[in-house]
Amino acid sequence: MTADIKTPCPICTNTISNSILASRQNIPTLQNVALRSHNDAVNFPTGTLTMMRCSKCSFVWNADFQQDKISYDDGYNNDVTYSGYYVAHLEKMADRIINSVPKDKPIHYVEVGCGEADFLRLVVERANGRCKTAIGFDPSFTGEENLPEGSLVHKTFFGPEQVELVPDQTNIICSRHTIEHVPDVHSFVSALAAPMTTEARKLFIETPDANWILKNTAFQDFFYEHCSIYTPESMETILNEYGLESNTYAAYDGQYMWTEAKLSSKQSSPEIHIEQNLAAEYIEKSTSMLDEWKRFIHERSQYGPVAVWGAASKGVTFTLLLSEMLKNDAGITCAIDLNEAKQDCFMPISGTQIVSPKAAQNMGVATVIIMNPNYADEIESMTADMGWAPKIAILND
Repeated sequence: MTADIKTPCPICTNTISNSILASRQNIPTLQNVALRSHNDAVNFPTGTLTMMRCSKCSFVWNADFQQDKISYDDGYNNDVTYSGYYVAHLEKMADRIINSVPKDKPIHYVEVGCGEADFLRLVVERANGRCKTAIGFDPSFTGEENLPEGSLVHKTFFGPEQVELVPDQTNIICSRHTIEHVPDVHSFVSALAAPMTTEARKLFIETPDANWILKNTAFQDFFYEHCSIYTPESMETILNEYGLESNTYAAYDGQYMWTEAKLSSKQSSPEIHIEQNLAAEYIEKSTSMLDEWKRFIHERSQYGPVAVWGAASKGVTFTLLLSEMLKNDAGITCAIDLNEAKQDCFMPISGTQIVSPKAAQNMGVATVIIMNPNYADEIESMTADMGWAPKIAILND
């Protein structure tokens, strides 16, 4: 459905014919948390989700997002480096950054929203001595002892006040999976653009692609943490407003978008073409797809326990939505995850237990629903090596 609501698009201020993609109540304010007790899990803080799509620039945002409900503390865990597929993706992106600088030039790297600086370290390591300085910004950083020589992380958010902390010699600025968590899009993007004062500097941004979500009916990819979901078109629109020209490429098998930007030499604004039918198609298909998964889980429960594989954002959202639909019916018994810090914990609100693959096998899990198709080959190979042959279904395959 469409709604001419008064809340303007955060990027372009449009209020005409914007679409409501999803409306959900009582969803966890954080997905990537591992709760030690079932009671803590089912009583986890909740928020409201109203995901909207701008008809003018295609930006997607949660109109009900409240920043004060978010707190990334020690319980937050988004480590996905247990997957070889994801590690290969990280290495590919690090190499892309390194290769953007001529081989006879040193690399001076800045990363905004660096987390525990895992990617920053990867860039330094794979640069083989070419990365002379590496500066990160992240308020939650705790890993000083693991930083490579010549590296520093400022424990702060990145905004206008932090621009002066970007060294003069910087030639690479990168921000991965941070921009989708920021509701004040103009404040953040203006801060990213402020240090882009010379053509020698390049800006790299990696973030989920809202167009991929809609085209693949990935209803599980709408959750509270991601309040701002870009498309190539909306990214180009906002970067251009701050004097940057950009190119965006598909990454991570299309689920992510990788934007490369530089100081613009153009005087005119880009011409943006929006796929207007995506919103209506998504709204129609998401309802029927949820019904199909409900029927599938109900039928498969007759053969034994059903598990999801992946206890991160996709798994938390999928499990919660289907648990609400199935209610007292046999549903999802557990979530499987390779991250040992999550095992024997519980997912927020649904209270679904997180277990290791071996524990799920011992429980007699007969059906596994893989949350991310990118990991399907890895998972199928692992279960075969374990001598375990559950029925496998793949979300968005």
